[in-house]
Formats: sequence, structure tokens, C-alpha cells
Amino acid sequence: MRIGYAMYSARDLTTDPTSMRNVLKAISQMGYEGVEFFLYNGTQALQLKAMLEEYSLAAIGTHVHKPRWDADTQGEIVFAQQAGIPYLVYPWIAPELRNEAFYESLPRTLKDLSALCEEKGIRLLYHNHDFEFEMLNGDPILDYLLTQEDSFALELDTFWTQYAGVDAVGFLRKYGGRIPMIHVKDYLGVKDGEPEFAAIGTGKLDNSAVIRAARELGKE
Repeated sequence: MRIGYAMYSARDLTTDPTSMRNVLKAISQMGYEGVEFFLYNGTQALQLKAMLEEYSLAAIGTHVHKPRWDADTQGEIVFAQQAGIPYLVYPWIAPELRNEAFYESLPRTLKDLSALCEEKGIRLLYHNHDFEFEMLNGDPILDYLLTQEDSFALELDTFWTQYAGVDAVGFLRKYGGRIPMIHVKDYLGVKDGEPEFAAIGTGKLDNSAVIRAARELGKE
């Protein structure tokens, strides 16, 4: 089970190609085996690929928010292909879109994006938060998405799953074939209605069972 670093956590430190290089170097020195991107901030695809090779880091994927998909779908896919990024992730639904009509249209959107990604040898993932465990037509939204369309896979955020009161290990086993990798987080508690995140192992969440299950099932 390889362990990677989510560049979302370093988003304030990667503002241009030079700072991107510095952060990737630091992550490599920490012992991580790969990185999942968020914003490229002016770093070109081949430039990014060369940085990853220089620091012996695997490209895990990139979180691409809906406005970026809408603005330049092909551009996002081609960039990933050129940079050697194997996964693109649909990671977030803005609060104003969290309604029945949008959720019911989302499986078709994910199917279309999956087809475009597959043309370039890339796989589409969906990344969950806690709100996808709210109910839609009698089922949790995330279950609805996974059963309505099978062309995309799931990057299970085990923190948000547990935060929603759902057994992350049970969910991982239920949809194991659809989940190539997991996200792991830790937190100190809730502050102003939001989780106060912390370095893994320093907060209140015990991730050991999730990690054991992921290793057993061959997840990243």
C-alpha cells in the first residue's frame, strides 16, 4: 500500500512552478511515495512530469472542481495525460447545487466525463464528503450515484464517511471493486461547525482499522 500526500493541504505554498518544485522536493524528503494534485498554478504538464521524476514521486491524480471541468474538460484531460497523471477526480459539489435535480443528473455527467477520460487512458474518480450520505429517494446519495452509473470509480474519503456516522470499513468492503484508493484524515474536533483538521495520528480519530482493511483489500 503506497502512501501519498494530497497537495490540497499545501495549496497556500504552491503558487508558481518554483514553489511547486520546492514542495514536491520536501514531500519526497518526508518519505511519501506520490502526490495528488489540486492546482497546478502555472506549472506546465511536461515540467510537472519532470519534477515528479526528479524527486521519485508517483502522480496519483488531480482534484478538478466543477468550474474547471465546465471551462475546459479536454484541457484538463490532456494535461493529465501529458503529465502522466492516471486519475482525475470529481471532488466536490457546491452547496447551492445540492438538490435532487442536480444529483439525478450527476450520473450522466460522470458517465460522459469517464468516457472522455478513458479515451486518453485516464480513469475518473468521484470523491465524497459527508453530505453524500444524506438520503435521496430512499438511499444515501453516494449509494445512488454508484448504483446508477458504473463507469467511474470512487476515491473513498474515510474521514468524511466516518464523520457522517457511517462505518468506513464496511463501506470499503461493500464497494471494494469500485474503490482503488482512500483518503485518510484526522481531526481535533469541531470548531465553528467545521472539523478542525490535524496531522494523522495526532487527533481523535483512530484510522488503524481503515488502513488495515485497505491494505487487506489492496487499496492505495
